[in-house]
Amino acid sequence: MYELLQDKDLCGYYDFEQRGTPFFKEAQNSRFNYLEDETVRSQLIQFSDGTIAKTTLRLPAIHCASCIWLLENLFKINPAILRSEVNFLKKEIALTFREKEIKLSEVVSLVTKLGYEPEIRLDANSASNQTATNKQRRLYLQVGLAGFAFGNVMIFSFPDYLDSTGILSAQFKYLFGWLSIVLATPVLIFSASDYFISSWYALRQRKISLDVPVALGMSALYFRSVYDIASGVSSGYLDSFTGLVFFLLIGKIFQQKTFAALSFDRDYAAYFPLSVALFKGDEEIYIPVAKLKKADEIFVRNHELVPADSLLLSSQVAIDYSFVTGESVPVTIKFGELIYAGGRVIGAGAKLSIVKEVSHSYLTQLWNNEAFRKEKNSSLLTISDTFAKYFTIVVGLIAIASALYWLPDVDKAVNVFTAVLIIACPCALTLAAPFTLGAAVAIFGKAKFYLKNIGVVTDLAALNAIVFDKTGTLTHSGSAKAEFEGAPLSTQEQAMVTACLKSSTHPLSRQIISAQSVPPTIFHYEGHFIEKAHCGIAGNIDGHSIALGSASWIGELTNITTSDTASSVHLAIDAKYRGYFRLSNTYREGLDVLLKKLVATRELYLLSGDNDHERGNLLPFFPEDHLSFYQAPKDKLRFVKTLQDNKKIVAMIGDGLN
Repeated sequence: MYELLQDKDLCGYYDFEQRGTPFFKEAQNSRFNYLEDETVRSQLIQFSDGTIAKTTLRLPAIHCASCIWLLENLFKINPAILRSEVNFLKKEIALTFREKEIKLSEVVSLVTKLGYEPEIRLDANSASNQTATNKQRRLYLQVGLAGFAFGNVMIFSFPDYLDSTGILSAQFKYLFGWLSIVLATPVLIFSASDYFISSWYALRQRKISLDVPVALGMSALYFRSVYDIASGVSSGYLDSFTGLVFFLLIGKIFQQKTFAALSFDRDYAAYFPLSVALFKGDEEIYIPVAKLKKADEIFVRNHELVPADSLLLSSQVAIDYSFVTGESVPVTIKFGELIYAGGRVIGAGAKLSIVKEVSHSYLTQLWNNEAFRKEKNSSLLTISDTFAKYFTIVVGLIAIASALYWLPDVDKAVNVFTAVLIIACPCALTLAAPFTLGAAVAIFGKAKFYLKNIGVVTDLAALNAIVFDKTGTLTHSGSAKAEFEGAPLSTQEQAMVTACLKSSTHPLSRQIISAQSVPPTIFHYEGHFIEKAHCGIAGNIDGHSIALGSASWIGELTNITTSDTASSVHLAIDAKYRGYFRLSNTYREGLDVLLKKLVATRELYLLSGDNDHERGNLLPFFPEDHLSFYQAPKDKLRFVKTLQDNKKIVAMIGDGLN
C-alpha cells in the first residue's frame, strides 16, 4: 500500500487534510472498457440523469479503517467523483460521479489501481434477483404490519381479559373492539393475502393445498370476530387472528433466512470472465463475453475459462476440463482442434476462434439440461398438501353438519360452524413444514453439508442406490501417490528431480513433489530450466542434465522407446533413461469404512471419466459390474436415468459440473 501511495504522491496518508489535494494522473486501463457497453453498464448503474450517476461496487479487499479512509477520499484524487461511502460489513462502496467527466470504466480502474479491484458479477444484478429482492421486501412489510397489529390488538384485549367483575364499561369494549377491527383489516388484506391468492390458484386447478384450510380458518376467525364486535356479543378474537398471521409469516422468514445463509446457486455465466480480449486486425480490445460472435478471434490467458466452443489457433495448449467433468488431468489440444466451453487454460495463454456463441456452447447445453432445471418439492410438503385435501373436506362436512344440527337457531348454527373452522385450522402443520425443514438444513449446514434443494431433506433416508464419481470425490483432487519404477534414485538425484519440478506449474509435477521425502537440507540446488508445453521440463543442475516428461519426448532425448500413460512421468539424467514415476490416486481417509457401511444397505455404483487403472483398488467396495470408466457427463446422466427407470431412488455424488 505504501508503494502504491508513494507512486501517486499520496504519502500524506495520515495527514491528508493538512497537505491538501495531491496530483493523481490516472492511466487508462483497457481491461475495463467492456463496462462502457450499454448492456453491461445498465446492470451496474443504479441511477443516471445524464449528468450524475450512482453505482455500488463490492470490494473484497477492504479490511481495515485505513481502507475506509482512503476510499472515502476518492473525491480528492479525482474531483469528478462527488461522493464515496464504504459499507464495511458488506465490503461495498457506493459511488456518485459526474458521467461527463469520468467514465464508469475509469472509476473502476481508479479503485483497482489503489489495490481494491471490484468483484463484478452481472448475474447478481439480473431481473430475477431483483424480483427476489422485491418479494423479500414485501414479506418484511407483511410481517411488520402483522406484528404491529398483533401487539396493539393484544393491548386492546387485555382489559376484557382482566375484567372478571364486569367493571369495564360497554362503551370501552365497543371502542376497543372497533379499534381492533381497524388494525386487523389491513392484516387480512395485505399480510395474509398470499394465503388467499395461493388458495384461489389451487382451487382454480381443482386442487386443495394446505393453504386452503388455513385461509378458511383465517376468514372464519376474522369475520366471526367482526360479527361479534358489531353485534356487541363479545370482543372477538382478532388478537388470535393477527397473532396467527404474524407467526405464520415468521415461519416464512425463518425458512428464507436459513436458505439465504446457505445459498450458492449461480448461473454458469458467473464463472466466466466478464470480458475477453478480442482481436480486430492488429488491435486488441476488451468486450463483454455475451457479445462474442461466431468467427471472433480471442485470447484466453492462463487459468481462465474458455467462454465458448472454439478452435485453437495457437500451436498447442493444455486444457483442464475439471469444471465440466471433474477430471483434473489436463488434455493436450493441438492447432485446429476443438476446445469446449468450460475448459480452463493451463500454462501459456491461447488464441482461439469462436465456433459457437456462448448461448449455444457445450457448457450451456450441459448446464441447462433438464436434470438441473427441474424443481422438486419436499415430500413433507407433498404429504401436507395430500393431507390438506382430505382434511378440508372432512372439516367442511363436520362444520356444515354441525350448523344444520342447530338450525333453526341461526345464532347457534353460525357460532358452531365458525368454531369448527377456527379450531380445526391446521396452523400448526403450516408452521411445522418451514420450521422443520429450515432447522434440518441449518443442522446440515453446521456439518458443512449444503443443500441447494429443500426437497432433498426428507428423501435422504429413502435412498437405495448411490452413484459415485471418482476423481476429486473418492480421491483427493490434485493429490496422488508417486512411486518411482526403475533403479533407486540417490538422495542427490531425488533433490535434482525436486528442484527441476519446482520450476514447473504442471499438476503432475506438483503431485510428484508432494510425494517426495527429501530432507530440507538437500534443497540447495539451483539451475536453469526450460519447460516445453505438453512434453516436459529440462535443465542443468550443478553440471548434470535432467529431463522429466512424456515417454515420447524422453525417448527422443535418450533413444529409448517406452510405453506412455496419462499417469506417468519419465526421467532422464545426463541423457540416460532412469525410469518413470507412476502416479496413483490418494483415496480419502475413512473411505473404506464408509463404503463398507453403505454397501450393506444400498447399491453402490462408480462412474468415472478417467481410465480404468484404479479398477483393482475399487473392486473390494464395488461389484465388478457396478464399475464404469471412460464415462462422459451425458453417459453419467443416462446411467442415473436408467437406475431411476428401474424404480431406484438415486443419489449422484461427484465434483465438477458432471
